[in-house]
Amino acid sequence: MSKRCIFCKKNSGGSRSVEHILPESLGNKEHTLPAGVVCDPCNNYFASGIEKPVLESGHFMTGRFNALIPNKREKMPLLPAMLLPVTRREGELYAYRAEVTRDARGDFYMDAEPTAEGGIVSGEIRRLIIPASGAKPQRDIFSRFLAKVAVECMALRMLENAPELLPEFIDDGQISSLSGYARFGKCGVLWPYSERRIYTPDRLFRKDTEEYEVLHEWTFLYTDKGEMYFVMAILGIEYAMNMGGPDVEGYEAWLRANHGQSPLYPAGLVD
Repeated sequence: MSKRCIFCKKNSGGSRSVEHILPESLGNKEHTLPAGVVCDPCNNYFASGIEKPVLESGHFMTGRFNALIPNKREKMPLLPAMLLPVTRREGELYAYRAEVTRDARGDFYMDAEPTAEGGIVSGEIRRLIIPASGAKPQRDIFSRFLAKVAVECMALRMLENAPELLPEFIDDGQISSLSGYARFGKCGVLWPYSERRIYTPDRLFRKDTEEYEVLHEWTFLYTDKGEMYFVMAILGIEYAMNMGGPDVEGYEAWLRANHGQSPLYPAGLVD
């Protein structure tokens, strides 16, 4: 039986690219799909058309910068910065510009415009301002990003537990609607999602005597209304998307009935 792509449904037997469910630039190296589950053209499209604008948004650039998450080439994000105090140039106030990055240990490195060197050496320039946060990605792009991740997480679960059912998964009507939306934007309306912070991005979790940070995690929620939601957290922000249709009212009702408890932590967050 020939392979088919879970998004475009075309023959993918000749595809060679392993698909990272979440980009490596969000710290994901282990959650992948074998070559052919997502064909090379779809893989390339998601990388450039969906993941790239998400990762290059100010929100994720500053998040990766603060969490020390390199890209797949092991390079840390580069953020714009401003040097203070401002000076006066040609009768107008002017702030020198700079760029800042970090190494794997968290040390900062700055590259300032050449005209600022004198002020830095003399001590006249004393402060460096780095953005603490940035603009979120466009909502339509991020919605399709979540849809793509949701479909791939379900495919991964299928491959791990019942690989013989993958053809039925590909042809399932509801999954086809979500996968088509992720790949082609087909829906007619923006597929909504729930978004809220459930823990700080630098929160430390503990297992036995070991402390660790959580970059990303996900689960599936089945409600008593017969709905299935994909629930994922990235750097402490929880996102939820209905896999059956463009509606999150059922998830919001579930949250109210469960006192706002995240499906990722049904027993509650513990230190």
